[in-house]
Amino acid sequence: MRRLIRIVGWLALTLIMLIVVALVGFRGAAALRENLSPEEAAPAGALFATVDGLKIHYQVWGPQDGPPLLLFHGTASWAETYRDIAAPLGEQGFRVIAPDMPPFGYSERPADQDYSRASHARRVLGFADALGLRHFSVGVHSYGGGGVIEAAFSAPARIDSLILLDVALGLGRTEAPALPFASFLNSDWPRQLLTASTFTNPLMVGPGLRSFIENDDVVTAERIAIYARPLNVEGTTNAVGHWLFSGLFNDERKSLAANPANYRTFTPPVLVIWGRDDTTTPLEQGKEIASLFPHAELAVLDGVNHIPQVEHPHDVVRLIANFLKRISPATR
Repeated sequence: MRRLIRIVGWLALTLIMLIVVALVGFRGAAALRENLSPEEAAPAGALFATVDGLKIHYQVWGPQDGPPLLLFHGTASWAETYRDIAAPLGEQGFRVIAPDMPPFGYSERPADQDYSRASHARRVLGFADALGLRHFSVGVHSYGGGGVIEAAFSAPARIDSLILLDVALGLGRTEAPALPFASFLNSDWPRQLLTASTFTNPLMVGPGLRSFIENDDVVTAERIAIYARPLNVEGTTNAVGHWLFSGLFNDERKSLAANPANYRTFTPPVLVIWGRDDTTTPLEQGKEIASLFPHAELAVLDGVNHIPQVEHPHDVVRLIANFLKRISPATR
């Protein structure tokens, strides 16, 4: 029996050591990979706008004089991940503009590592200012919804319309979100080890996408490469690690986007698009959000999990184009 206990003990110790070695290896790989500035890593001919002293990378589709539609992404995404709907919408005459919101993509990260909804909202409106847009429609996916809705509620007169794609808001939350092992991860190195092995690990991009998408066939090697492309930007692991605390798991219960009363007084038209099979933000959340706005319509897509613009882009393009053509200030 003692011998068996010793063997089990050594096996457990060996397993722990292998896990530690793997975590350290992923952090070392990240350090070697993240060796380019945002401008050096960005695609040739990349566009940047200066917002609050940060260079924000963005992409544009469609005619210069088309009705502007800003598209803001969610977790671990960037402008190019919108290409399946942005290009077709551009072909239909809309001026589609998608920025990379820190800490993701090729945009610079703030020195204060503040990724709260309030900071996100300031960058949303600051980006529109940098492009000279006084009025615009705005679409957003998943985690990005909190900051974009915060911006819309703080400047409703500037919003022509709002398009919400499976947004993650945590409405009705009574307690602050709890980051697992928060006290342990509050230390720099444990946090970086976790981040390098998950959020900024290229090997995790494919499995991560599949967990949010109903049909695995959509997760092609090309799509995985697109999502992984900005992971060579310097400081990515460190920035995303801080985002876990001040962004993803931040206590936003006092934010504008957390107060149902603000939804009821928001008068611009709203389109809510939701996947019927969403396992991250279930459809009931989409129904609740749509019911709060006075002028909202809900479109539910069958066979779609959490990323409708990737899973059923043609349907999303049709819904957005028809919606914008109905409510466009130029046609009212």
